[in-house]
Amino acid sequence: MKHPKVMYEHRAPCPEGVPSGKGALQVYWGYCSSSILTRTRELMHNSNAMSPHDRRMMPGCTHSRAAARRTLHALVAFPFLLALPLHARGASGEPRDETALSSPPEPLPVRVETGFFLLNLASVNERAETFDADVYLDFKWRDPRLAFVPKTKRDAKKIYTEEAAEDKLREIWWPEVEFVNTAAPHFSNRTLVINADGTVNYQLGVNATFHTQLDLKRFPFDQQELPIRLQSFLWDKGAVLFAPAAKRCGHSEGDTADDLTVMGVHTSVCSARLPGWDEEYSEFDALITAKRNYSFYIWRIFFPAILIMAMSCTVFSVNIQDLHDRVAISLACLLSCIAAQFAISFNLPRISYLTPIDKLYMITYACIAIGVAVSTLEYYFYKRNHRLFTKCNRHARWFVPLLYLILLTGIVLF
Repeated sequence: MKHPKVMYEHRAPCPEGVPSGKGALQVYWGYCSSSILTRTRELMHNSNAMSPHDRRMMPGCTHSRAAARRTLHALVAFPFLLALPLHARGASGEPRDETALSSPPEPLPVRVETGFFLLNLASVNERAETFDADVYLDFKWRDPRLAFVPKTKRDAKKIYTEEAAEDKLREIWWPEVEFVNTAAPHFSNRTLVINADGTVNYQLGVNATFHTQLDLKRFPFDQQELPIRLQSFLWDKGAVLFAPAAKRCGHSEGDTADDLTVMGVHTSVCSARLPGWDEEYSEFDALITAKRNYSFYIWRIFFPAILIMAMSCTVFSVNIQDLHDRVAISLACLLSCIAAQFAISFNLPRISYLTPIDKLYMITYACIAIGVAVSTLEYYFYKRNHRLFTKCNRHARWFVPLLYLILLTGIVLF
């Protein structure tokens, strides 16, 4: 019988046929676990089988059970040390490349088909030049490295949702899509589907406030092009190329803001270059065409201004001897017009050019001032007993309202 101390130096040899690639760690650990149990049983059996005389003659065997426990601890730690090199190897036995799936698949550039659907255009803030929208995005690309052989037809797709989809995206390569004209989008309904041939579909819902430069020269008779811009955060045009998916583009018919009507959605792809950078990126643009419903502004802005102007024209019915009454009427109309413009100014955009609303108030002020000027001139002729004062009043009562209507029509049409 061997001396127990000799058993401490036993090393479990790696069995023949153990693969050096995928599964090597599991196979080797199973073999070492079996060896540990076998050697421990031998130690315990030898300790029990020895007579008291043999134990006294062999000093190293006095505490065989304690020695067996120490041997067990040593053998448990030993396989982990030997298994570390195996963990760093891939299926081919070569060192594993942790960034293998971090680079885009061949051939380059990777074509990423992008679908866009507008669920809801909630609002447009003309003052801040932003708009709120709920959109649905669909990305599709192919990565042969993700291909697999399904066991059944039901296993031909691997589906991940919400947090699982987000975790899976960290493990594989994807285009690293980001929004260019929004800062804090909210994502929902994330779904990642990996097909057996390596085709990947990533779908998600996005709710965000998007920034844009609005063209308000015709406000409120305007039509806006509201863009949503997408780029790859990491990969330039040589690695990722977006392509619009024509069959996966559209918008909801009825779910939009009350003052806007979505006329259509158009998608396109262009090249974008950041100022000061040499890289050129592929950019996916979705343009939402929205037409404003101007009936609200007609009744809330245009109608009160026209009514104030009509009241100011009553000065031509007041006797010229009562000039102070004429001036009082014109001044009251002017102050009313200023108050109305001030009340709505908090909801109007701060821009450097004039909109039709600004022009409306400008011609209203001008025509009220013309009425005061005509009254002053008529009073001048009246004091000098000039016969022109009657003609002046007669022509002015038709000329001022007609001038106002002509200017108003030009504002609305042009």
